[in-house]
Amino acid sequence: MKQWHLFCLLPLMAACDSGHSGSGELISVDLRQGIDHPSMLNLQDEVESVEYIPLETTDDPASLLDGVSEYALTSKYIYVSPVKEQRIVQFDRKGHFIKTLIPFGQGPGEFSNFLAGIQADEENNRLYLFSANQIGVYTLEGEFIQNLNHDYQIVYQRKVEQDCFASVAFPYIPFRSGSYGLGIFTEQGDTIAVKNDFTSPLVPPEKAGFTIGIAATYSGKQQSLLFKTGCNDTVFRISDHKNMPACVLNLQNSDQEIIRCLDATDFSSLHQKFGGNKDIFVSDLFETPRSYYFRCRYDGGHYVVSVDKETGKILAEQCEQPEDIFKLSDANLLFGMLGTRSYRSFPVWGRMEKDGLVQVVIPYELSLYEKGSTLTVPDELKKINVDSNPIFIVYKLREG
Repeated sequence: MKQWHLFCLLPLMAACDSGHSGSGELISVDLRQGIDHPSMLNLQDEVESVEYIPLETTDDPASLLDGVSEYALTSKYIYVSPVKEQRIVQFDRKGHFIKTLIPFGQGPGEFSNFLAGIQADEENNRLYLFSANQIGVYTLEGEFIQNLNHDYQIVYQRKVEQDCFASVAFPYIPFRSGSYGLGIFTEQGDTIAVKNDFTSPLVPPEKAGFTIGIAATYSGKQQSLLFKTGCNDTVFRISDHKNMPACVLNLQNSDQEIIRCLDATDFSSLHQKFGGNKDIFVSDLFETPRSYYFRCRYDGGHYVVSVDKETGKILAEQCEQPEDIFKLSDANLLFGMLGTRSYRSFPVWGRMEKDGLVQVVIPYELSLYEKGSTLTVPDELKKINVDSNPIFIVYKLREG
């Protein structure tokens, strides 16, 4: 029998500009003030070393990738889902092509759903393929184990503990029509806890739900999921059996921005530009041992903002954007070079995989930046052909 519980939020005992995690005080920051006074981030202080991994192309057509929509890394392998092909391709950690590990199809062990995410659990020899209502479970060598079916709809999901999955609900389904917001579920799909009290007096409760104005990322070190919705300034951390505020960003956005991030019955938000005018839209995030990082769209441009976990200090940097955002998305759906240039003057953005920050760069994207920006291209990337496979860049980070 499924047990339903609502998450309880801790009181937000926050200072106006900063907080100290060691004292139990929740960090609350004025993100807008940082963006209005941009400088340069300090990512270079967190990077210990960097590894460049071009993915190999061979005579086998299966080695050719049109881009990367999803990926996962272990100490031995890189798993990639191409943009236009529904399959999982396996490379080793040097970038050598191995094979199509999991094909798309209806046959035994094949994957037949739209892929929403990949996660590798090296300790337990498991590879998870997430779709809207199913989790495909494989070994790291591609052996099929089982499909875990569930009756809730996800847009993002990760395993955060043994027999425990943290999930973000599919957008455009109002909470009151049977959906949830954030959830923690067992392997069998039973509910451990849910949170769906993302509300605003601007949107009637029967219309309230998620739109595409959301951002989520997995934090391997903390075995948790970080999440932010555009209708709320709080960044939440979902772990094995609880949901906690991680920090608060005082965005001071307009009523219009809040409504289009919360009104799940208004599909026009699919065609609207989040972060237009003077609203701040957090489109992506990750955390390092020292800081939270947020990629934001604001006033027609993009910014990367860091928040120190101990002091609450904010640094904001405007990203170089050599082309229209739609042309950049054609080059790389992950926008791998829309980031901070505080490390060796090369734009860095990615997501954490264990103790490394992983960035995916597409050669065509690199060529756009070479022509239209003042970036410094690392020697390891200068000889990459524009028709080559994507490049994985792994930044090993220092401990906090």
